[in-house]
Amino acid sequence: MFNHQKKMPLYVQIKNKMIQNVNDETWPSGASIPSESQLMAQYNVSRTTIRQAVRDLVQAGILETRRGAPTKVLRQPKENAANPGVIHHELGEDMDVKVLRVENSGPHYLAKSQLHLSEDEEVFVLARLRLADQKPIAIQQLFMPKSIGEKVNDKVDEDFDLFPHLGRHNIHYSTIKEDVSACNATRYEADLLGITPGEALIDIERITLGMDQMPIEYSRTKYLPTSFHYRIEIGN
Repeated sequence: MFNHQKKMPLYVQIKNKMIQNVNDETWPSGASIPSESQLMAQYNVSRTTIRQAVRDLVQAGILETRRGAPTKVLRQPKENAANPGVIHHELGEDMDVKVLRVENSGPHYLAKSQLHLSEDEEVFVLARLRLADQKPIAIQQLFMPKSIGEKVNDKVDEDFDLFPHLGRHNIHYSTIKEDVSACNATRYEADLLGITPGEALIDIERITLGMDQMPIEYSRTKYLPTSFHYRIEIGN
């Protein structure tokens, strides 16, 4: 079994091992990496863990995935890629989503402001329940410029994480800014999450910047506290 050093989430440990394989050219640039099944056997972990590690590396532009083709190495990681300062992840094995609403309309003035859009520009709006082991753990509202949202519109009810699909359109993030606070569940949120109105939730507000430092995503995700792990690690 893979060693849980420093009590890091398992997918982060696997991701770091993959980064090491790229850095030492065990997986050279342009080469295909082993299949999911091979990686599962090599590290003795679940398919979910492998997919989460690969998703992170696709988001960072280090790996590339294409439908019907092997995952390939795009570039060498930055020096600090294997040692993130903040580690957070949803708790569970079988991750899924349920779409509540998707549209290209509505005022959404705060979201447009965060995305640097004018009031008359349309914004892509996605509201979803995030599920772990078939149980709701969070409510997510995600906003993107319409031109970017159109690239993932057909994936919103399939994939837990949409950024790998943006990566296939050469849209990668450079910076993610998050604010974490507490809030109380509204009656609508409580009904969706199966809790009592007024119960505490973890509220994460996120802005994601592209390689040109322009916003490509603004989101608000409200988690059940028992379903989310947040940890800060400074230094080696």
